[in-house]
Amino acid sequence: MKKIFTILVLAAVCTAASAQVLQKASQRLELATLETEIGGFETAELEVFEMHDSGTYWLSVGHLGIGTDLLQLQFDPVYELFIPLGDSLEEAVEKMNELKAFYKKPRLSEMQIDGCLAALYPGENFEPVTVTSRRLLGSKILSFSVKRDDLVRATYITKSDFGALVFSLKGYKALHPNEK
Repeated sequence: MKKIFTILVLAAVCTAASAQVLQKASQRLELATLETEIGGFETAELEVFEMHDSGTYWLSVGHLGIGTDLLQLQFDPVYELFIPLGDSLEEAVEKMNELKAFYKKPRLSEMQIDGCLAALYPGENFEPVTVTSRRLLGSKILSFSVKRDDLVRATYITKSDFGALVFSLKGYKALHPNEK
């Protein structure tokens, strides 16, 4: 009898905990999303979204790998890197255009921005994110990386993928001209 009661209590606790996580996750209002292939078999999802409760706009550059500056092992399906874009749609588009312009910088140019590495939902624990302009086989790439001790957690986004995301965001803005 004690085993059955314990199992029922644990099931109720797990259900309540997962409902809280889903409630937070459902507060993301997607504005622009792009799914890309990495290496022919993995997919990375880029997303611009608004947090419904705070009204803040965010860029999710997807799940980060772990390794060195050049070699990354992709195995973390939970944590995403979130970049704050501002409190209005106009600020979000402007920040995305600034990031897009960074593709034109010389190879290995770097800049620091704030970001949040979190699961499902951006928090308030900001840390420095290094954005690096790279060139690889004739394509322009931005690397978003967070240094943790001797390891680097990073993801790479091509100019064409980022441009498509910016284009989608501008399309959303054109369809919703009254949104702040």
